[in-house]
Amino acid sequence: MKKIAFFLFIVITSTIIAQNSPKIISGYIFIDSLPIQDVHLINKKLNLGTISDEQGHFEILANKGDVIIASHLNFEYKEYTITNEDLKSKKINIYLNSKTYLLDEVVLKKKKGIFDIDKDILINNAPIVNAKTLKLPYANSKKPKEDKTLKIESGLSIGIEGLVNALNGKNKQKKLLKKLKFEDKNLLRIRKHFTDGFFIQQLKIKKENINLFLENCISGGIINLYNKDKLLELTSVLIDNSKNSPYLLEKENTKLTQK
Repeated sequence: MKKIAFFLFIVITSTIIAQNSPKIISGYIFIDSLPIQDVHLINKKLNLGTISDEQGHFEILANKGDVIIASHLNFEYKEYTITNEDLKSKKINIYLNSKTYLLDEVVLKKKKGIFDIDKDILINNAPIVNAKTLKLPYANSKKPKEDKTLKIESGLSIGIEGLVNALNGKNKQKKLLKKLKFEDKNLLRIRKHFTDGFFIQQLKIKKENINLFLENCISGGIINLYNKDKLLELTSVLIDNSKNSPYLLEKENTKLTQK
């Protein structure tokens, strides 16, 4: 009888210990549908912590009712409470929101210049000084018209206006070509940074249309955001533009079905 009681005690004790022992919970950190790296996660009760990797993945020990704190410099602080379903599946997803910063109201006032104070020195009230008012000789003579032709040693004369227009046209072409090269170079960098998998899997853009999609996003300032290393804002712009993009995989399939 003592042996049976001792055996039951061991079974019940081990069961209680097993129920109260923390389990490894695997999870991911997201903002919208994008994984977030370097998010700090802490179990308040067990005082244990970890950090999410490049794919937003993390693992942490937890029991039912434990509170997991997720924090990052660029995102809002969040708490997640572990439930029975979380312990059964051993998987959780935590979604963060980006921080919003409110600036104090600033009132701009136009400074008064000297012309607002002393109207006696305004240009309109100043006396007119020229050859006529000074009664200089030849004050009424007319200035000869400027010769707007450029004479070359060969004897050929070229209109200055025509020459300037031609030079301006070439300069505009050079500037446009330089701008296009700059845009192509930066769009290629953005594509390599996010990889084709991001555009195809996350944004649902057809592979051969990725460059066209990025060109349509130029007006959203993606090149400027990339060069200033504002990757979070750049990601948001790409996501917003993809929602109504004509280059989505679904729209391509719809066109083929209609045909």
